[in-house]
Amino acid sequence: MTDAELTILSIVAEGPRFGYEIQQVIDERGLREWLIIGFSSIYYVLNKLERENMLTSEFRSDGRSPARKVYQITEAGRGVLQTAIGDLLRQPRSLGTGFELGLANLNVLKPGQVYKVLSHHRTDLQQRLEAVEKSWERHQKEDAPNVADHIRALYTHSISVMRAELDWLTQFTEDWRQRYPAVEDRPDSQARRPEAEQGAGVTRINRHTSPEPAKMIQRLRRPGKPKAE
Repeated sequence: MTDAELTILSIVAEGPRFGYEIQQVIDERGLREWLIIGFSSIYYVLNKLERENMLTSEFRSDGRSPARKVYQITEAGRGVLQTAIGDLLRQPRSLGTGFELGLANLNVLKPGQVYKVLSHHRTDLQQRLEAVEKSWERHQKEDAPNVADHIRALYTHSISVMRAELDWLTQFTEDWRQRYPAVEDRPDSQARRPEAEQGAGVTRINRHTSPEPAKMIQRLRRPGKPKAE
């Protein structure tokens, strides 16, 4: 089951939803920050889940427009969703792919290139951490005095993981500076500029990767109340 399928199935599991309501929930909960899915893709996923008997649909009117399909989860779909969530929580984070694979092949790059890309990574991660922390603060204010357990778990875990990685990146790049003093000859601003602007550097390979927080936050979010039908 893909991340998009799991996300949409979990939204419908909260209660019957029109297709456009699912779109609204994804936007309201900020899921697009981590989940790549367009409006047309939502209906593609809904139709796929319905063909697989995980959802059913019927035409209803929301009182403001002509009758449209409203989707409901089936018992089979709820069972698949529960199994998928259980598997995700039980399995440790996979290693040997994405960032870890890059670390395992540092020797392919020159010291200056290593410093440059890791500094860029650190800057991006810092910005992502700040965005998630602001979102967490907003949830705490809106849901005060009690924040739902799954919201607290998702945000505190994601923030802790990003802080730990940021600490590691900061320490590693500083150690790298000491081991390879030549990287200090270039201003940090130049080291962090995109390779295309510098005229030389690492060629970017288009690999589809998901930010680590996405895999946790995009799957379970605050249950929303179904719109009035």
